[in-house]
Amino acid sequence: MGQYSYYQLNIDYIIETYCVNKDKPVLQCNGKCHLSKQLDLASTTDSESNEGAINLVSESFFPVYFQSNDNVTFNDSNFSFKSTFNHYYLNRYIFENKKRLFRPPIS
Repeated sequence: MGQYSYYQLNIDYIIETYCVNKDKPVLQCNGKCHLSKQLDLASTTDSESNEGAINLVSESFFPVYFQSNDNVTFNDSNFSFKSTFNHYYLNRYIFENKKRLFRPPIS
């Protein structure tokens, strides 16, 4: 499964770097030769070849683009911390903290 996802995610890169049939476009290999080699590596029981296949899957998730934002600054002069009185706004919310006696229904 990992080799197939690696192949699908990086098909253009595989064709350019690993394909041995680039000179023969009639074969329409499109990197399948590299995929078959990776599947052969994964099917063997040798631990070294399995580590190689795992490394290739991890290479497929390498970040392509990264941008660091080091130049972010905030000016306090743009923010207004003054509170103004608005006589059009009326706060009509009242909270009464009275405890009511709750009695469960009698059955």
